[in-house]
Amino acid sequence: MAFAGLCAAPASAAPTGAGHGHPVYAATIVIVLGLFAAVAFAFVRAHRQRGRLLEEADKSRALLTTLLDATPDIVFCKDTDGRYLLGNRALSDFLDRPTDQIIGKSDRDLFPSELADEFRSRDLQVTRQNKIVRSTEWVDQADGSHEVFDTVKAPVRHPDGAPLGVIGIARRITMEHQASDRLQLAAQVFENAAEGIIITRPDTTIEMINPAFTRITGYTPAEVVGQKPSILRSGRQSAAFYHRMWETVHDEGLWQGEIWNRRKSGEIYPEWLNISVVYDEAGEIAHYLGIFSDISATKHSEAQLEHMAHHDALTGLPNRSLLNDRIDTALRRAKRDHRMVATVFLDLDHFKDINDSFGHAVGDAVLKQAATRLLECVREEDTIARLGGDEFVILIENIEDVALTINAAERILTCLNPPLTVEHQEFFIGASIGISIYPHDGDTAETLIRNADTAMYQAKRQGRNNIQRYSEQQTETARNRMRLENGLRHALKESRFEAWLQPQIDLASGKLTGFEALCRWPDEERGMIPPVEFIPLAENNGLIVQIGESMLRQSCRQIVAWRAAGLTPPPVAINVSGRQLRRLDFLAALCTILEDEGCRPEWIELEVTESDILKDAEPAIATLHGIREMGISLALDDFGTGFSSLSYLKRLPVNCIKIDRAFVQGLPSDTNDRAIVQAVVAMGRSLDMRVLAEGVETPAQVRALSLMGCALAQGYHFGRPARPDTFTALVQRGKVDLGI
Repeated sequence: MAFAGLCAAPASAAPTGAGHGHPVYAATIVIVLGLFAAVAFAFVRAHRQRGRLLEEADKSRALLTTLLDATPDIVFCKDTDGRYLLGNRALSDFLDRPTDQIIGKSDRDLFPSELADEFRSRDLQVTRQNKIVRSTEWVDQADGSHEVFDTVKAPVRHPDGAPLGVIGIARRITMEHQASDRLQLAAQVFENAAEGIIITRPDTTIEMINPAFTRITGYTPAEVVGQKPSILRSGRQSAAFYHRMWETVHDEGLWQGEIWNRRKSGEIYPEWLNISVVYDEAGEIAHYLGIFSDISATKHSEAQLEHMAHHDALTGLPNRSLLNDRIDTALRRAKRDHRMVATVFLDLDHFKDINDSFGHAVGDAVLKQAATRLLECVREEDTIARLGGDEFVILIENIEDVALTINAAERILTCLNPPLTVEHQEFFIGASIGISIYPHDGDTAETLIRNADTAMYQAKRQGRNNIQRYSEQQTETARNRMRLENGLRHALKESRFEAWLQPQIDLASGKLTGFEALCRWPDEERGMIPPVEFIPLAENNGLIVQIGESMLRQSCRQIVAWRAAGLTPPPVAINVSGRQLRRLDFLAALCTILEDEGCRPEWIELEVTESDILKDAEPAIATLHGIREMGISLALDDFGTGFSSLSYLKRLPVNCIKIDRAFVQGLPSDTNDRAIVQAVVAMGRSLDMRVLAEGVETPAQVRALSLMGCALAQGYHFGRPARPDTFTALVQRGKVDLGI
């Protein structure tokens, strides 16, 4: 429109002025118009060319953007201030934010400050040194993991050399780095493993070994690489063993087990071997991997443990477990061959005294010597086992005659007769032996050992140092003993024991001088159980202490009850066992009972036997003096039945000597009994002690004792033991009719 206007203006203006129609002007106009047209044309052309350049630039930019976004590597460009000028999609994905939130930002806006400072430091290094820098960078993730990048940064400069920034490419190598770490770790494991490692080709040619292989086998890599593993074979395993082994490897891809190989030195050793198959990507066998460890030390330890599990640590003899196995094996052979098998149970006599007197070290030495003696006097095929303590069992096989077993037991007993010497001290030991024989006395190891043990206890009851053959009666006796002990414990728990009394009389006047408290056990099923049955058992198992305390309490309670009723009973004598006497707390327990029951010390008397005192004389004598200092009288019971010692008797603070019934029963006719009684009476008189005779049952015995000067007596003639209330009237009267 402008161009058209310019062109039309001269025509319309011509009539108004002649000057404007001058040729020069016209020419000028033409020139101007021509120049304008040229400029206009040039402008249009330049515009069109610029459009083409812009279009080409956009295409190039699109191609460049597509190329950068298509690469999995992170591509970025930063200016000299560290702000991002460019970043591809990989960068956007890694930072989890769009590109427009990255461009113009610095590393401090996008990463933790410490990491951002590290990036900035490396950028400045690139710019300052004007060279390409390659580095490995660790970038922590929000979940605690990290990514590893192989980063290359290059400087960007103006043609005049001025720095414009840096351009970088970061390739994620986390997986490669982890794989490299694993390979490095695997290499270290291979080199430093304690187990030997061997890698072979599919044809089992050795390809590689580790240092542990050399240490275990003695072979170096130069000696085995290219060889077959059969170089290690010991010859202990058969060809069939190796055939089965490789069948398992091929079928299951793995085999493990124990195998014996040979070292370079020729030594054969056990190893635990694992063989596994390594497959390639195509599923074909690429290698065989063998990992093995030397288990020689383990085998040795197992052998030691096996020996310890089946042998006695002190003597080295088989223990109960191994003995049972050998008896079971012997019984199977005996049943097949119709032979007999003997089990000999041996217990050393009075061995406890050695331990108590000389200590366990000496006792152990005695046991070891005794074990050696036993080994020397039996056949090589026989078994000697130690069950514990001083108990041994000898297993004798292939017996044709029972008499041969008795002869063997006698040889065993004889071999222990000579003294054993330990630390220049001689020890004379004997043994109690019990024998049980298959098939007569049992058909299992447990039964035979139990029955031989029962027979051994019978030998002890027969006086020790002898041999007893098992009989069924012994088992019944043992069962009765067990039933009696069980009943004894129940009776104690239920307070069934009763303190009965028997009067003690002055033979000159018939006056009641005292009572003896006697323990009685009434049982609902068996009736009254005799003391001779349960007292020895209670002494043996220690229950006599509780029984003795019960008798003491009941006696004190009865005395206090009579006195509360206005009566004046004489002292009551209560028996004290050796076990009670040897307890350190006996005096304290005695004081407690007297105080609890309200009984005065002079109202009771304690009876002790000389055998109990002489077992441990010095402490016993000290305890007796303590009793006397409390104001309690003491009586020496069963005098003359043990190994009486006058040297001890004169030191005992006793008030009364009791003549045992064994010396009274023969009166008046037995001259020996008369002599013993007269001697005891005379000794008691000279020592200023009362003398009391037990077991007086006839008038003749009363007269004989009176004539011999014995002042006191007790027995059925004056009254049988009975419950305390039976004697209330006697306590009131204070005397009995002597009946002579």
